[in-house]
Amino acid sequence: MIDYLFVFLYFLPAFVANAMPVIVKNIPGLRTWNTPVCESMFGKNKTYRGFVFGLLGAVIIGYILYYKIYFLGFPFLPYIMTSFLMGLGALVGDLVESFIKRRLYIKPGKPLPFWDGVDYILGAMLFTLPFFVPTLDQFLFLLLIAPILSLVSNSISYLLGWKNVWY
Repeated sequence: MIDYLFVFLYFLPAFVANAMPVIVKNIPGLRTWNTPVCESMFGKNKTYRGFVFGLLGAVIIGYILYYKIYFLGFPFLPYIMTSFLMGLGALVGDLVESFIKRRLYIKPGKPLPFWDGVDYILGAMLFTLPFFVPTLDQFLFLLLIAPILSLVSNSISYLLGWKNVWY
């Protein structure tokens, strides 16, 4: 159980980076900063605001984890850099999945089953491979927990009126 808790906490910056775009688009003052990264490639929902605040959220949660969860046992600068890379990987993984959806003529906001829940964690794992290689059971745990967390956070966002769909 400790092993799974460790992996969950280690990858928490990726989970936060994935959730931040939905959160910040509902903050007054930030709502108007909704410039798409590249609408023709990724759709209108992938914005610079979401990307910047996703990275910022990943680094902030990495900083909090470093100073509050001592058992992670990593040096400060490498873990903050890893948190940044986790956030970047999560956001790039989401962009890649959006790119594929556009090529499959799936409209923005419509689901691509399974991939919508794992795109970001696969990106985070790929970007942090030089620092952490998950075991097979850790990898499978992340592939199981990531879609569940996405579904829960998306459902909460829908109930709060932050999203138009529950998935």
